[in-house]
Amino acid sequence: MFEAVSRVSGGARVWAVDFPARFQRKISQGAYRPEVDGLRFFAIAFVIFGHSLERAVRFFASCRGLDGAASETYLQLAPLGVNLFFAISGFILANQAIKARTSPLSGAFLKAYFGRRVLRIEPPYIILLVATWAFISLTGFVPDGTRRFDVEPASLSVSLLASMAYLHGLIWGTFPRLFPPGWSLEVEVQFYVLAPALFWLWTRLSRAEARATMAAAFFACGVALSILDPKTLGPAHVEYSLLRFFNFFWLGIVLAYAREPLTAWIARRSAVFATALGWGGLALCVGLPGSLDSTQSLTEALRLPGVYLGLAAVFVSTFAPGSGFRAFCARPWISLIGGACYSTYLVHLQVTQVIAGAVAKLAPGLPVIGVLATFVASALVVFAVGLTYYVLIERRFMTRNWHLLAWAAVKARFGASAAPTPRPARPELVASRSEVVTPPPGDQRRRRTAAR
Repeated sequence: MFEAVSRVSGGARVWAVDFPARFQRKISQGAYRPEVDGLRFFAIAFVIFGHSLERAVRFFASCRGLDGAASETYLQLAPLGVNLFFAISGFILANQAIKARTSPLSGAFLKAYFGRRVLRIEPPYIILLVATWAFISLTGFVPDGTRRFDVEPASLSVSLLASMAYLHGLIWGTFPRLFPPGWSLEVEVQFYVLAPALFWLWTRLSRAEARATMAAAFFACGVALSILDPKTLGPAHVEYSLLRFFNFFWLGIVLAYAREPLTAWIARRSAVFATALGWGGLALCVGLPGSLDSTQSLTEALRLPGVYLGLAAVFVSTFAPGSGFRAFCARPWISLIGGACYSTYLVHLQVTQVIAGAVAKLAPGLPVIGVLATFVASALVVFAVGLTYYVLIERRFMTRNWHLLAWAAVKARFGASAAPTPRPARPELVASRSEVVTPPPGDQRRRRTAAR
């Protein structure tokens, strides 16, 4: 009995070590940096926590008191996670532009840049959208306690097409019906389109003073847009568009281009300082009061620079090799979960919604401690489902030139059977010119000699 338990525990330890190494994120260029995936871990954790708390308030009477001004900060953790995702995107794409060593507006760069976006990001999202559309269309399922499902457009098929084109929010000003968090993916795509021009503009400025002026001017414009919070721009709905969230992408871009001097600066500080910088920056972002009331312009003007400062501190801490915060981010399971954040993001709301609804029907009077335990278990299920989707679906599209490999496999599998079978030649037909076998020159000379 003891030996069996020992073998099982030993196998579990081997699996716990082998799994993260085996399924870490595949990257298209450069070296793998696990600490960046560690930042993604915090982003997805904030999103899951925020959406879980929202459903606790909606489904359980014991948590209704949390839906007030005192808890508004914590209900904003989901947007904080999305904003961190935006900053990471700006940082990663700017690093790719730096390593490309070619103009960001050149044909070679744009082809590789947009090719990666389409081949890497689009397929997992389309698979999820089509599967959700098919399930709801066939079953007539309507999720309980949702605020984003019964919105425009009325047609679920039209909503599907708009989501696949990343235009749902711009056309109707509503969250995608099949996947409400898809609004952030639409903002990401808007940034992808604009980013090469931003990279090019930055590289046109050679002086540090000019770049600093550009960075400050863009930040000031971004803060102004976030405060003004325009709802429409002509026929387009821009409340949840790049106009409102541009500064988070811009922060990542500035940090990428300033990485060398920032790395030199943090290297002169102690490991304790670098560690405190990371955890302190994270605490600052969480602790700053947030509000969905866009009329509080003064509060928002003071809050946003604090958020930018906190996020910048988090990034700079990961530049220090001796930082304990960076070491935490680089832990195998932390970086694995962060590396699978896209898949987890695609499935987290559905899993959380189903579990919350089922438990609320079984135990509507569940106390707060029971609700907390429910959502802890729900988060574990979310991570398990997200990792499964990552391994089975998303990771397949991380393989370089996967579309060419897939096409080659299809041709190898069906090419021979699909080729037309030649008809057998009839005995009475004379062979065509191409079928006549010409004897070698030596044989021809011998035959002419024999004939004489």
